[in-house]
Amino acid sequence: MIEEGHELNTKVPTGSSTSKMVRRSAWGDLLPKLHEKNLFKAVHPLCKQESQSKQATALPARSVSGCQFKKSWQGRWFQSGVPTLLLINNTHIETKGECYEESGDKYLVYDKSDDCYKCMVLHEKHPSVLQYKETYCEPKDSLTEICSRIVGDAALYSMFRKHPEVKPIPCPFKSSPYIFEYNRGTGDCSNPPSRAESCTDDSRLVLKYQACPDVQSTESNVEELICLAAWKEGSTKYLIGKLAQGNRRSLTTDEDQYRCFIYKRSTENGKIVYYIAQSGDATCSGLQSSTEGSRTMKLTIVDDQHKRCKFPVWITEHHTWFSLDHHKTFKFSQRNATLKIVDDEASKPIKVHQNYAQPQFAFQDLGFESQDLKMQNSEMRLVCHGILQQQENKKVQIVAHVTAGCDSGYVCMVFYKRDSHVIEIQQSENYVENPDEACADFDPSSTSYTTLVTATFPSKKCPHLGRYSISQANSFQEKRKRREQPVDLKMNNPEPECVSNEYESLLVGCNENHQMEFKSTCPSQSIHSYACHGSWEEDGISYVITSPGISSWKQTESRYCLIFQLSNQIQAAVIEGGLGKGAGPPILRMSKVTESCDRRVKPGIDGGWAFNFTSNGTCDQSTANTANIILIPAIFLVVMSLPLMLCLR
Repeated sequence: MIEEGHELNTKVPTGSSTSKMVRRSAWGDLLPKLHEKNLFKAVHPLCKQESQSKQATALPARSVSGCQFKKSWQGRWFQSGVPTLLLINNTHIETKGECYEESGDKYLVYDKSDDCYKCMVLHEKHPSVLQYKETYCEPKDSLTEICSRIVGDAALYSMFRKHPEVKPIPCPFKSSPYIFEYNRGTGDCSNPPSRAESCTDDSRLVLKYQACPDVQSTESNVEELICLAAWKEGSTKYLIGKLAQGNRRSLTTDEDQYRCFIYKRSTENGKIVYYIAQSGDATCSGLQSSTEGSRTMKLTIVDDQHKRCKFPVWITEHHTWFSLDHHKTFKFSQRNATLKIVDDEASKPIKVHQNYAQPQFAFQDLGFESQDLKMQNSEMRLVCHGILQQQENKKVQIVAHVTAGCDSGYVCMVFYKRDSHVIEIQQSENYVENPDEACADFDPSSTSYTTLVTATFPSKKCPHLGRYSISQANSFQEKRKRREQPVDLKMNNPEPECVSNEYESLLVGCNENHQMEFKSTCPSQSIHSYACHGSWEEDGISYVITSPGISSWKQTESRYCLIFQLSNQIQAAVIEGGLGKGAGPPILRMSKVTESCDRRVKPGIDGGWAFNFTSNGTCDQSTANTANIILIPAIFLVVMSLPLMLCLR
């Protein structure tokens, strides 16, 4: 600053000689003082340029030996306390500076904005986690000298990768479900016990907290944990996870969701136990052991019957089963205790647990959910818990623990063996917490069936062998349906010249006993054939698994359930000269369905298509009748010609 008494702007008229003298006098008195205080550089233009030139030469022209950060670190990272994501590229860390020199895990970083250098010691704990310590920014010095100023108790900072996203890891807490007690600093909450259960995706864990009436700061709550990274330092095991709470929609920021854990596995009284300590913020600071943290938990594995229960051999001898439409795959584990169901159709909403009616977790709203996590909506895992009753190689009723997404509970299941390559399943709708209640209200008569078949199997004999002709009722029904259609629909769907699935006759097992041949009225596709692969009968109704064509079924082909009912028809007849009632030819009522053998379908009425065929007898009888029709007129002609021959003689 300019001292008092040396004003540069004296009030003298501009341009006068007096003003020039005053200005020269002022500068003459002031220059020595400016040099003394090193202020001349800031005032004189030439000196200012010199200062800038020297400052420019002080900047590093290029990093030493091409200093670069690791390629695997490139991306955007979250750090607690930093309002925006930090970008790391091969030479730069946002808000830190440029990589100037490196040696092992030590980096000398140049901060251009403050013209200073700092040492950063960076450790990659996991592809999703970077931790570092750093010095203050100071004038240039050697990497060794600056890094030596990092003390042992320096603050430890953690960064968590946001982009590109890294696939979550399986949670280290194996063999769930667990019961657990927790402490938030106000005492242990152990009664009633809380519960932890895994999801179909092993990287997710559901924590169902219960409130303890005698412990403050406890509440009933459901949290979902996604495990993102884990590592070990000495004997200490760390875990990074992301939390969401079902009944607290406020947990929507990274600061709220990221947490650090220390855990330890142990065994007590023959049971697996995990001690877990959780950080109070989105850092790992302050965590020292698995029993000290903002919140601590003790998980104890539930002693259940899962390991002592296995599905019957007649089910698991084929490890993979398929639904008829092939959209669902049922796969049994090698140990025959776990069944995994995968639905390859579009993801459907997960059924909400009746005892934990929570909204969808916040990860989906924030776009955190990866493609792998979205698949959990179409997966279900069932573990055999206990067998209630079974009939040898025919039927078994079990209690199973089911996990669908992150919802879980116990259900009642019944498996039926229909054929060597066909089974059916019934399953209760609701999940219950108590396995003893799973089958208490189960009603097979009102529960739908799921029909399953193996990937390949041979053709088998069809039921109801014989020859059939189409009933007139079918054509009447089709015409009625056309009349009932709206006018605009009729215009858009004119009457076709040839309908390939309008059949006029049916042969069942006449050429091959495993073959059904439908004769169409369409000349271009006169015969449609189906191969039978297994059948059974319930209450006078036959169910047949079929596939198009006569060859053995391949995995890629369609398959159907044909539902038959053969019944006699009553018709008016003349009996011994009087009117009466007589039994006409049997009627074969038939419907086709594609997903499962639905018991609600009425043969000949419902289904994908439905037909009523009139029986013309068995294959052999029909052939004999045809021969008789030809033979009788010939005999008649021979008999009638005998008198004529005698007369001629």
